[in-house]
Amino acid sequence: QIIHDNDTIGISWGRTLAAVARHLQPSDRKNVQVVYLKGTVANSTHNNFVVEVTKHFNACYHTQAEILPLPVIFDNQDIKKMVVKDRFIHSILTAAQQAQVALFTVGTTAPDATLFELGYLSKQEIAKLQKESVGDIVSQFVDANGQIVDPALTARTVALPIEQLKEKRQAVLIAGGMAKLPAIRAALAGRYANVLVTDTNVALHLIDE
Repeated sequence: QIIHDNDTIGISWGRTLAAVARHLQPSDRKNVQVVYLKGTVANSTHNNFVVEVTKHFNACYHTQAEILPLPVIFDNQDIKKMVVKDRFIHSILTAAQQAQVALFTVGTTAPDATLFELGYLSKQEIAKLQKESVGDIVSQFVDANGQIVDPALTARTVALPIEQLKEKRQAVLIAGGMAKLPAIRAALAGRYANVLVTDTNVALHLIDE
């Protein structure tokens, strides 16, 4: 088991994490804390699965997850800078930075990508990202080498900086499906994960490379 007593687990949201959460079994680990690695408020009625993920992680680890009650992407960098200085918000972000374990996924740049459907980005921004990026890692869009493609957009994003994933004892990337292969490759190229949980088809493609 990768989770130890007294660990803090940083988690993401979305369909993949919801699927993981549904399969969690009650743990006997003691004093485990759970915190979100990025903002949890959606800008639309589209489901980001935060409620479901939180419920299952709370039940598994007998805890109360710390939700980051902010949009994951702000319209304006200055507003984001001001909000994250709030003492309560800052404490949650600090907990995410100090988490020993990170459970995260990657997203695509397909038209139905969750980040595109949540209403954070304009049509022009989406079109630009579809040209320049292979997907997102913790809501930060990267190229094939795992490098940030739009620093200005990242500056508006409320999420653990992806470079800090490298500092985790366990940085667990959970992603499958051929549509996500380019983003999975990018995450591995950037060395943001030291554990990969994926499906056989993706694994075979990665091994062949």
